Amino acid sequence: MNIGAQRLVQDLCDQGHEGMTILVDTNGMQYVMIPEFIIPAGSFAGRNINLAIPAPTDYPRSSIASIHIKALPHLATFGQTGTRNVITSPLGSEWQYWSYQFQLSPNNPTSKLLAQINAIFRQN
Repeated sequence: MNIGAQRLVQDLCDQGHEGMTILVDTNGMQYVMIPEFIIPAGSFAGRNINLAIPAPTDYPRSSIASIHIKALPHLATFGQTGTRNVITSPLGSEWQYWSYQFQLSPNNPTSKLLAQINAIFRQN
């Protein structure tokens, strides 16, 4: 069974995303980055960002409670935004860590994950 970052990349390709790369932070955590991700809704609708999704070694059995966003200028100020924390990402100062607790389903986990990511943007 394909798991981890490779599984996430394959699932994202199957959903039409292209050009993903795997990033690794200073702690060894892998992320799948979707370049030029267009935010579909909310106050940031239409913004083009790099979106990095943490990919634990056992994905989709588990997920990490965050997304990482690279946008210039940053989408949000650092600190508590009401429903989530926005802090510096371990990917570097140009990235923002947005906390969010994901709930994956056994059927189509990456579809469910992307739906929740899009809901984060709709809430802002």
